[in-house]
Amino acid sequence: MARHRLGLVLTGGTIGSSGPDDAAVVRLVRGPDARGMPGWLAGPLAGFGPHQLMVRRPVELHSEEMRPAHWERVATACRDLVARGAQAICVLHGSDTMAYTAAALAYATADLAVPIALTGSNVPPDVPDSDARHNVRCAMVALRTLPPGAYLVFAGTPGADAPVHLGTRVRKERASGTAFVSPNGGPVAVVAGGRLRRLSPWPLPDPLPAAVHASSRFDPRVLELSVHPGMPFGALEAAVVAGDLRGVVLQLYPCATGPTGDDDASVSRFARFVTDRGGVVAATVGASPATVESYYPSLPAMTRAGVRFLPGVMTHAATVKLMWALAVTGGDAGAARALLSRQIAGESAPIRREDGHPTRALTAASSVRLPRTGRSAGNPSNAAEGGSPTTSQAATGA
Repeated sequence: MARHRLGLVLTGGTIGSSGPDDAAVVRLVRGPDARGMPGWLAGPLAGFGPHQLMVRRPVELHSEEMRPAHWERVATACRDLVARGAQAICVLHGSDTMAYTAAALAYATADLAVPIALTGSNVPPDVPDSDARHNVRCAMVALRTLPPGAYLVFAGTPGADAPVHLGTRVRKERASGTAFVSPNGGPVAVVAGGRLRRLSPWPLPDPLPAAVHASSRFDPRVLELSVHPGMPFGALEAAVVAGDLRGVVLQLYPCATGPTGDDDASVSRFARFVTDRGGVVAATVGASPATVESYYPSLPAMTRAGVRFLPGVMTHAATVKLMWALAVTGGDAGAARALLSRQIAGESAPIRREDGHPTRALTAASSVRLPRTGRSAGNPSNAAEGGSPTTSQAATGA
């Protein structure tokens, strides 16, 4: 069925800015009212086809100033648009934290039966050869036929193909050109030549658990960390107490390993400290391997200490999901941990063994039982499609 009612959410960012002045500063162009639309958008929006347009402007910020409270306002704007009949929504957003907002919308609007596409630009729209118009036009083409869910559409260069990334599997890699990548499986589609071409199966929607009601709320008391040798977890324990933090997301080393033991640099000791205070500790890796055959001793040691390992989930997507899970469950750590392990919006990319079979599921509450034969191979950016959405990950080569 053709879509004719389009929602547009303006949030600021480079795509909502004017080119650098003599001081080389990119400045936001603020709207005259909450429903105003910049005139330059009329041409690119025509790519959606004949439509009725509804505009919302819930925030006006450069994206580095985005907070979880702003995600809530954007999600609420999307819900309002759907309630008023929108069949597809485009969110214009600054690129630096667009992937965080894409993940937030994926969870917060998981119950909505419309596609939401986020896009932005590397260069303000009033600068010659800006990518803004082309990115919006590609988002319009995608929104004509995308299934429900949150996506990020970004070409980055006028006239270039625009990869379509799942909102929970994309991150920004660089400040120019094709700025975004999906290291766990690649983009799901591409807009090329004015048409949307699917590259992999659409992730099937997963209904929310019966006990979980759709919510656009996020608990910001979550700390995201990247593990490094000698990390002073003792000092971070003080931060957990001072900030009343409810959750921590750790990006482990690429082979899903981390320091254990009882010294100040131990993930295991830190995890026990956080969980003993009623908090939640989750762990990810920067990019999942294409295939998995083995694991290292530190992984089960960390899970025994209370770490909930999230195979195939990107770190920022895990951070946003934990904020959402804590809010949805009212801060119940056990319920939040269970929700973390459940597929909500395609965030857990499938990982397979070298023989093509899915790996066995790994949960923090169970003993670790993974195949130990063979070794991992392949490029993480070309992870295989298919398999169980809750497949597990171990790694080799540490």
